[in-house]
Amino acid sequence: MREAAGRSGLAEFARWWMEELAAMVPAGWRERFSGRGIAYVMPDGEHWRVLRVTAAGLAETARSSFASLEGGERRAAFRRLVADGGGGAANVWLVLPRQHVLERSAALPLAAEEALRDAVGFELDRLTPLAADQAVFDCRLVGRDVAGQLVTLNIAATARAPVEARIAQLRDLGVNVLGVGVEGDVGIAAQPLNLLAPEMRDPPATSRAVVAARALAGLAAALAMLALAYPVWQKREAIIELHPRLERAKAGADVADRLAKEIERLADEHNFVVSKKQGQYPVAVLLEDLSRLLPDNTWVQQLDMKVGPKVRELQISGESGSSSQLVEVLEKSGSLANASFKSPLTKGVTPGTERFLLAAEVKPRDLPEPIPESSLAVKEAAARPGQPPDAPDVSASQPTAGPAAAATPVAPGEGAPSSSATGTPLPPQPVAPAKPAPAKG
Repeated sequence: MREAAGRSGLAEFARWWMEELAAMVPAGWRERFSGRGIAYVMPDGEHWRVLRVTAAGLAETARSSFASLEGGERRAAFRRLVADGGGGAANVWLVLPRQHVLERSAALPLAAEEALRDAVGFELDRLTPLAADQAVFDCRLVGRDVAGQLVTLNIAATARAPVEARIAQLRDLGVNVLGVGVEGDVGIAAQPLNLLAPEMRDPPATSRAVVAARALAGLAAALAMLALAYPVWQKREAIIELHPRLERAKAGADVADRLAKEIERLADEHNFVVSKKQGQYPVAVLLEDLSRLLPDNTWVQQLDMKVGPKVRELQISGESGSSSQLVEVLEKSGSLANASFKSPLTKGVTPGTERFLLAAEVKPRDLPEPIPESSLAVKEAAARPGQPPDAPDVSASQPTAGPAAAATPVAPGEGAPSSSATGTPLPPQPVAPAKPAPAKG
């Protein structure tokens, strides 16, 4: 991935972007955060100098010689020196004095930008007195000339043997060498030159502070996830606890729904005959309406009732002295509608009369409001004043036969409902189906 990023230019862009961001950070902050956990050491004869990054560059913080110590004592003393100098872990950069490093500028073709370090390695013996296998080097892009198809570089190189000897000494002291820098460049440039080839660099060691910080960050993330998941878990447990109650309520609702449908079916069967009787006018009522509405100079000779699939039709034939008024007269009736002549008018037997054949549709009659079963029970109890309220209903337990079984009981004194025109009793009213009590969850 690192090689692919280098070939695509992503690594170079990231390096440039970090340099630009670092340049905008205040110097005090840059001094505080630059090189945290990394110690910069510089050899000085038998001594080792420990450097710290400041706003002005690298400043010496400690110096010591370990020539008199051996083995574990040397390692422990060097670790203490690095810790006193600001290094938080066994990660160091070897800083070379500027006079030991060859620096120069060079121009290469623009196509070399895709693999800049490799291109410099191929041209190093031409650009410096050192061959690529005898030197450690690095380069930094400082300019790009698109018109001239050139890139300008800063190249730093030094002999490999002395550097490898110093790196071996540092590794023997028990530290990881992350890079080799140049005095005056490390601590000033956002991305300093690293003369050590990537394959020669040691993986960085993790300090205890970094391990503790990572552990605390992981613990904080785990607590945050727990804080988010705990309410969801509580809701889940509450829903699981409500499932049995929901199932019981659903079962009760299903039973109530089945009972309601059964009661409605039984009520429809019970009210079928009653509804058929109350839904149409009796012939006696029609005869009374005709007797009341027809003019005195009109005689009805024949009256027929024809029942069709949808409507009932009343046909009247006879003689009348005012045949043109018969349709208007029949329309005034509350039980007839759509009156019309079925045949042309002809001269009647009696002088001054006309024979007619008239037909009209019989209107359906509005059904009364259903009587609730609770009111029927009250009326039935009131109809038997001598019987205690808690006494069993003997008549209800005895079987009944014939049409009287479907009749609705009527309280004394109320009288059966009758037609306003004839006074004939109407059929019993239909009973409204009782609604079952809702199931309690």
